[in-house]
Amino acid sequence: MTFSFLKVLAGSRCGLACVLILSLGLLVFASPFAAAQDAPDAEEAATEQAAPGGQATDDGESGEAAAEEAEPAAGPWNVSEPCANVQHPYQADVCQQARVAEASESTARLTRLLMLIGLLALLVLLLMLVPVIMAALAARRAADGTVSSVRLSSPSKSTDREAELRAYVDVDSLEFIETPEADSIVKVKIIYRNSGQTPAFKLESLTEMEVVDSADDEDLPVRSVPDDGPLAPSRARLGRDGTATVIVQCDTGPKLADRVTNGEATILVWGAADYYDVFDRRRRTIFQYFCNADTLDTGEMFRPMVRGDEVG
Repeated sequence: MTFSFLKVLAGSRCGLACVLILSLGLLVFASPFAAAQDAPDAEEAATEQAAPGGQATDDGESGEAAAEEAEPAAGPWNVSEPCANVQHPYQADVCQQARVAEASESTARLTRLLMLIGLLALLVLLLMLVPVIMAALAARRAADGTVSSVRLSSPSKSTDREAELRAYVDVDSLEFIETPEADSIVKVKIIYRNSGQTPAFKLESLTEMEVVDSADDEDLPVRSVPDDGPLAPSRARLGRDGTATVIVQCDTGPKLADRVTNGEATILVWGAADYYDVFDRRRRTIFQYFCNADTLDTGEMFRPMVRGDEVG
C-alpha cells in the first residue's frame, strides 16, 4: 500500500521533490515511531514486575484472608513467549529485550523500504536527465554545422592558411663530387631543403644528368620529366629546414673540363621531387640546372633554368 501511494505521489505535479521529501520524513520519524509502538506501557510493566501474591490490606487478618482466597498461580513461563505469564523480574527483562529486538527488526525493514524508494528516486532523476543530454547533443551538432558552413563559405582563408603552414621542398644547391676527368664520369650532389613551416613526408625524387654540345646560335634544351616515371625514395620525413641528398652521375667523354670551359659543352641536371604535406596533399617540384662557361665565369657553378615550379 505504501509503495502504491509513493507511485501515485511520484506521478503528481510535485514529482521527484515530493518523493524525496517523503523519503526524508520516513527516515527521520520511522525509528522513534516503531520504538514507541513496541515499547511496553508503564502500567503493564509495573503489573508484570509485581509479585504474584495477594493484594495488600489495611490489617494482617484481611491479608491472610485474601491470600487464602487468592486464585491459583498461572501456568509456567515459557522462553519462546517471554511476555506471557511473567512471574519474576528477570523474566520481565527478557520480555523487554525481545520487544526491543522486534522493534529493531521493524526498523530494519523500514530502512530497506527507504533504500528502495531512494533507488526509485535516483532512477527517476536519471530519466529526467535524458532529455537534457539529448538537447545538449542537438545543440552541439547545430554548432558544428554552423562552423562547417562558415568554413565552406570562406575557402580562400583555408587555402591561405594551408599555404602558410605547408612544406616547401626545393633544390638548395648542386656541387661536383669528383672532377670530370676522374674515370670519365662526372658526379653531382643535389641537396633538397624543406623551407616550409611543417614537415614533408614520403619524399621521392627523379634526377637525370646529360652532357650536351653547345652552339652559339642554339638555346639550351629543356628536358621534361615524365609524370609516371619511377621515383626513388629519398626520405620518409623531411622536417622544417631539413635537407636530403641525392647523387647523380653520367659519362663525360674526353676532356670534358676543357670543353665546358671553352663553351663547347654544357652539363644539364634535371628532375623532380614528390612529397606529401601535413594536409595530405601531394606536391611536386620540377627543376633543371646547367653548367657551362658562363656560369663558371660568374662563380655560380650551376644556374637554374626551371626552379621550384610547383605543379600540385
